[in-house]
Amino acid sequence: MLPLNEGHHKFLLKVAGNPIFLYSLKSLLDVSGGRSLLVIDRDMPQEEVQKSLTARKLQDKVDLVIQKGSSLEEALRQVIDEASEEWFLVAYGDVIAPADAFKLMIKTHEETQRPVALVIPRPEITSYGVAYVSGKSLKKVISPEKAHGEAIDTSFVLGGVFILPRQTIDLLNDGNNFYEAMNYLIERMGIEIALWSGSWVSVDYPWDLISALYEVLGTDCKTVISPRAKVSPLAVLEGCVKVEDYAFIDHYAVIRGPAYIGRGALVGKGAFVREFTSLEEGSVVGAHTEVKRSILQEKATAGSFSLITDSVLGPQSVAEPRTTVISDLPSDRRVLRPLPLQGILYEKQKLGVFLAPRGRIKAGSIVGPGVKIFRDGGIEHI
Repeated sequence: MLPLNEGHHKFLLKVAGNPIFLYSLKSLLDVSGGRSLLVIDRDMPQEEVQKSLTARKLQDKVDLVIQKGSSLEEALRQVIDEASEEWFLVAYGDVIAPADAFKLMIKTHEETQRPVALVIPRPEITSYGVAYVSGKSLKKVISPEKAHGEAIDTSFVLGGVFILPRQTIDLLNDGNNFYEAMNYLIERMGIEIALWSGSWVSVDYPWDLISALYEVLGTDCKTVISPRAKVSPLAVLEGCVKVEDYAFIDHYAVIRGPAYIGRGALVGKGAFVREFTSLEEGSVVGAHTEVKRSILQEKATAGSFSLITDSVLGPQSVAEPRTTVISDLPSDRRVLRPLPLQGILYEKQKLGVFLAPRGRIKAGSIVGPGVKIFRDGGIEHI
């Protein structure tokens, strides 16, 4: 996720007003009907997590567990230690999937009384955990690291949501990693699949945030304008646009949804905010600036007379006035998990700029396509 998690925790990056960890947590709560455990690592600011839970009135439904180690296996061990049930449903915090996917998991488990894995069909699989399927069951799983070195002849990936038995902890305590434990369960018990072809994103690369925005705004977008927001009568809002408290949209600005305008965000005079854009809390789009298919994280700024496309500006970062982002990628440049093709006459693969938290792009710069800009000004091509 570099540079977006440079000095800022990945799971606190936002999509349409919510930290990414909240999406899987809310889906889990929707189907569980009870309390849930949220395991966070020691680097994740506990007060920020509590603030997010309290703001959404979830604090009484979630128990926080501070992870002792840094591995997935350690997190799973702590979940099982804390839970008293024979079976438990676990979801990765960087997976964004609707409650219906979780309901499918539970239905499959109730019908079979076996472990269940959410499985997703994907044309490109090398950056995910790989799933080999036989009928309605898993045949074998492979970690993303090993998948890079093997010839893969499947089109299914693990969806980051599992229903597992308590004995999983014994397998992990014996020194098995998660994928080894899964393969052991496949051999001894069998693992059923919940095949899901609906909305789903695993946020592992910076541009996955934009893919997540497609899913969030594309499947659950309702026009809501807060009475506490200030929208000029000369501004134009088209399509699905959500405007939060204390946002300010100035004269002659145009917002073409689906789009999200967060709490206290400012859209300057004559600005053009286009489809699949999320302006998070306190972010600023300067006068006569165009933003398309991008996310401005909290308190990020796109200065006046700028063009920001297919990009993510990290928290408190600044693209100074007259910044131009070029996002058309050369045809021979391959990117893992590419965004949907864009274009009116010809569809093209596009990827813009990913700016570190508190990073800065100097006024008048022309940047891109497909670059990461770090806080110290270093640039890396994707």
